[in-house]
Amino acid sequence: MNAELEILGVKLKHYRVDAAMEIAEEYLSNDKLNTIGIVTMQMLMQASKEPTWKQYIEDLDLTVIGETEVLEAAGIDPETPSYEEVETNEFIARFFWGLIQKKSRIFVLGDTEEELQTLQKYLTETYPGIEIGGGAVVETLEESAFDSLVNEINSQTTDVIVSGLAGTRQDRFVLENSSKISAKIWLSLGEHSTLQNEAGIKTSWWGTLLKKNTFKRMVTKYNSEKDG
Repeated sequence: MNAELEILGVKLKHYRVDAAMEIAEEYLSNDKLNTIGIVTMQMLMQASKEPTWKQYIEDLDLTVIGETEVLEAAGIDPETPSYEEVETNEFIARFFWGLIQKKSRIFVLGDTEEELQTLQKYLTETYPGIEIGGGAVVETLEESAFDSLVNEINSQTTDVIVSGLAGTRQDRFVLENSSKISAKIWLSLGEHSTLQNEAGIKTSWWGTLLKKNTFKRMVTKYNSEKDG
């Protein structure tokens, strides 16, 4: 089951976890790089201001809602099972456990060394048995070094590239080099506050509250202007 959603002018498809997992498993058997993005409030607010980021979200092969506030903004009934699936990050958990069962190899990208190490530590501790073939910091890379990074990813026989938690530079890197990368899935975790906290990336409760309030105001304003 999937639903067509529009939030802050961004169009995306929302799938229940079972359906999303079926799609992800198909991607693992493809010969091209497919893109999966965890859609958060931060991503949507950024997309409402930057047309290129809006296009980026709409061009993702599979979008997975990452925060219940996004479901609320889309007008989805809080009593639906989707809310529990999002609250428990069910897709992410099932996706990584599935990679362990398939013995798939992942390559981790971060915007900073701290983010990279934190994300790798989170994955290995939360999903024992996950195969991490390597990782790289994208923030400090010159554009001339991108080909070397692509070669490193390909040489590790990478199945899945995992990027994100704090920045977006690694996402742009993958998009700009997707035709050269032999991996099967690129998973962007986005700036997901729950995952950040679980991984040990500090986010203040005040900053999270401000983000939620700002997002709700933006949605309310956008909807009123659209209806008016």
